[in-house]
Amino acid sequence: MKVKELSQSEKVNFKKELLKYEVFLKHNLTHLAQTSLSLYKRTLAYISVINKLYDLSIKDTCISLTRTALTDNTLNHIIGNDKVTDNNKNIRLSAYKNLVEIFKQEIKKEISSVAFNTIMEKMAKAGGNIRKNIFVSRQNKDIETNPLSNLTWEELQDLNKDYIKKFKHVKNQFIKYGEVPDYVFLRDCLVCNLYVNNVYKVKSLEFNVILRNEYKSLYLHIGEHQPTTNTRNYIWINLENNNSKIIINKNKTTGGYKRCLGNDLGHTKLIPQKDQKIFPLNKEIVNIILFIQQIFNERKDKPFIKCNNREINYSSSTWSKMLCRVFKRIDNKISSSVIRKIYYQKLQESNLKIEDKQIIHEMCDFSPNVHIFEQEQIKDNIQEGIYEKEFVEENLKMFLGNQNLSEAREIQFL
Repeated sequence: MKVKELSQSEKVNFKKELLKYEVFLKHNLTHLAQTSLSLYKRTLAYISVINKLYDLSIKDTCISLTRTALTDNTLNHIIGNDKVTDNNKNIRLSAYKNLVEIFKQEIKKEISSVAFNTIMEKMAKAGGNIRKNIFVSRQNKDIETNPLSNLTWEELQDLNKDYIKKFKHVKNQFIKYGEVPDYVFLRDCLVCNLYVNNVYKVKSLEFNVILRNEYKSLYLHIGEHQPTTNTRNYIWINLENNNSKIIINKNKTTGGYKRCLGNDLGHTKLIPQKDQKIFPLNKEIVNIILFIQQIFNERKDKPFIKCNNREINYSSSTWSKMLCRVFKRIDNKISSSVIRKIYYQKLQESNLKIEDKQIIHEMCDFSPNVHIFEQEQIKDNIQEGIYEKEFVEENLKMFLGNQNLSEAREIQFL
């Protein structure tokens, strides 16, 4: 979408449409964040202008766009031509889909009773192809910049063992001789352990908690009682029962709503996300945290993990640079996403039951394209005839290229 390429008169109409859609979307899509509302209002205003529908009401605009899509059997007037990027196509389709869902009854009344289901099916198939292209493009780029074939989970664990060995030496030197340790090393040791060594057990088998970059926002809370629910994320160290936790109150998978497949072809439904997520924190990591706190007495009103000067906290970009330094011995371009994908590959090679895999996926806070239990429900729905098999297969295989359906049912989007 390039507003700057519009003519002067079109830009005037675009600004008018912006105001109209801003009021409309705020009233009808209260579950969306402000950033999403801003994106959708600009997108819908642009679609309205390029289709010369700016003199119509929003309802009539939706009816006109839908009628054209059904009559011409194309969505090009909405998503654009081959010159438009897949990301922009996906945004345009999502914005238009929200409009269609709002005017469901009007579409059925003014076009036909089956028009709504038909346009939803059409968008589902088009959206599946667009998102598949996006994923393949990202995957190819990721392989070029971070070739996973050169890294294994065992290599990450070996590096962490060296950090642990040096940490024990530094701690002994402090206890014996009062040598003040280097903060940067202790910080790096803690970060490496959070990503590679936060181990927990499921049915006597050991697995790991691996979050994204939420670690940079963790505040330290030491006490018997869980910290109060707010927008902060916490390291909660409970010295009373030695059962410490990581508490996430704010990240991409908490609060708000997420979409999942509905009961009809092309339809989705909104379900609320958890307001809070709690992850285990093992004793080895707790010991590192308590040692850092003992030495440096970090403030409780700032996130615990700090930059080299211990005065500034990390941003997303500086955190990524720091991770590269922590893991530079095995890969100087590593990221939290790469670490999670390496671990995910390890899990895929296991023969665990679906219930066990789901527990592990939740402990890594994976955001599945199709939730692992929903996949089983889809399989039941295929047998009951609720979904068309071809549609479900395309959706499940969206992120797997040409792999078969049984493999697709195991996919989790990282």
